[in-house]
Amino acid sequence: MLKRLLLVAFFYLLFLADAIALSFSNSNDVVKLTIIPQIEKLSNDIETVDIIAKVEIKQGWHLYWKNPGDTGEAAKIEYTLPSFFDLSSYTQSSPIKNKFEDIITSFIYKGVFYFKHSFQIGKNKLNERINISAKLKYSACKDECFPGEITVDGILPISDIGVYNLEYSDNPDTFPKKISSSGYIKNNVFYLKFEEANLSACKNVEFISENPKQNIISNLPETIGFNQDNFLQIKFDEKPINYNGLIYCDNDVYEVTPRIFDNASSTNQSFFYYIFIAFIAGLILNLMPCVLPILSLKALYIVKHRKKSVISALLYLLGVISSFLLLSSILFYLKTKGEELGWGFQLQSPTFNIFLLLFFFIIFLLMSDIIYIPDRLSSLLSKIPHNQSFLMGFFAVIIACPCTGPFMGAALGYAITQPALIYFSIFIFLALGYALPYVLIELFPNVFITFLPKPGLWMIRLKHFFAIPIALTCLWLGWIIFNQLSIKPYFDIQWKEYSKENVDINIKDKRPILINFTAKWCLVCLLNDKTTLATNEFKQLVNEKELQLYKADWTNRNQDIKDALASYGRNSIPLYVYYPKGKNTPIILPQILTNKILSDTIK
Repeated sequence: MLKRLLLVAFFYLLFLADAIALSFSNSNDVVKLTIIPQIEKLSNDIETVDIIAKVEIKQGWHLYWKNPGDTGEAAKIEYTLPSFFDLSSYTQSSPIKNKFEDIITSFIYKGVFYFKHSFQIGKNKLNERINISAKLKYSACKDECFPGEITVDGILPISDIGVYNLEYSDNPDTFPKKISSSGYIKNNVFYLKFEEANLSACKNVEFISENPKQNIISNLPETIGFNQDNFLQIKFDEKPINYNGLIYCDNDVYEVTPRIFDNASSTNQSFFYYIFIAFIAGLILNLMPCVLPILSLKALYIVKHRKKSVISALLYLLGVISSFLLLSSILFYLKTKGEELGWGFQLQSPTFNIFLLLFFFIIFLLMSDIIYIPDRLSSLLSKIPHNQSFLMGFFAVIIACPCTGPFMGAALGYAITQPALIYFSIFIFLALGYALPYVLIELFPNVFITFLPKPGLWMIRLKHFFAIPIALTCLWLGWIIFNQLSIKPYFDIQWKEYSKENVDINIKDKRPILINFTAKWCLVCLLNDKTTLATNEFKQLVNEKELQLYKADWTNRNQDIKDALASYGRNSIPLYVYYPKGKNTPIILPQILTNKILSDTIK
């Protein structure tokens, strides 16, 4: 009987130990630190883990934010985890502004606040329990102040099947909302513009820099207010490391990591310059691999008809402009609602990609003469003049969106920061450049088909030949859908998953960094991967220069990657960003890479 009771007690204690592992706590006279993992039991199929650190402060005391203000020391938390845990993102609760005698301003925490860390788990075999250790360092103040620290240790069990922690809650209301922004500096005043929402309607607005003062006698940044162009003006007494911080707007708090123009003239650069490069970008877009299937359809149409057709040219142009305006209108609308997407956003939707796959598969079957349009429908379509031109123009843009050629990134990056009139003008000139080559061919067909033989059997063979790129497009779309629905982004042994925090750490450590913004649906990205980033020359360069590699995979929607793109003035991919060793100013590489470009840049 005694043995049985001891055995029951033993298993009960084991169960209790696992239950306690849901959260780990420690406390002292001032603070209580609790670590709450998102996962109760870890397994090999789990790739990311969030951990919340809850800090409870004794009544009457306070701790300090990352920028303590005029006085104090920031509260910081440090994790000790296995080497295959890589920090991918981090945030903490918004602080309270506290003023003492209208002289000393501090940014503090009272009561309860939180840290949230997200970790990417590397491809390591998990065969034992994971030890977690978190250390909070702080400066606590009441009538007096003193430094302190507290440590919490815990164990995360390993299981064949991952189990989520019911105690976990990310307390979203305590964290600032991320918002895209841009700005410039002039005469020690920072002009900040918000791209997703008009915050000028806020009755009370204030900017708080995340950077502590470098000089004790310097003043904290002063929020002047909005100017007539809806730029928030902030006066800096000293130049900060960056212009990241928080925007307090009535009852809301926003986190900003603005992209910085070199000077005020950069934001006012000639409108005509940007519509010109948008037009050139549209022309070059015709040479990108994404356009190959539409190229084949258009070429086949021109070979078949051989006649000058102003109406067909205009309908194709109208289809291109309509498609550009439709996509840009969706982006603009969502941007005004505070939800920002990037160029090529429609291919981040598996549902849309399935529709495209079916559409192009039917075209392939028709071009291969595997199926035929019913006679009655064919007769009806033949009575509609130039029935293909508008649709070809429309879908030429839809399928070309994954590609962004030279100049296009700069044009789109400029457009998203501008008012509606300028914004849509950029897209219209992009459409005009994209449509021009085919409009010219339709208007002057004899110049281009003079040397073609008379119509005959060769046209049927040509149609079958042009079915090949359509089939390749179907395979490509199928591959994208398969990756989106069943496979997580894969990172080989050299590339780490992108995180702003790790990049910032490497910059502070003066290590050279290359960031690769890519996606499975971006054909230019895949081309660069095969021809340059997967070569032995590149691997040798990485080893010689001890290059830190980060891959930001945008196959599916990811707001962190979208924000990172915006910080570099871009709204599309591919984008390659290089930080030289010891420098915190990035170099934007060309969108078409070669080993020579990389070797000349990474010195």
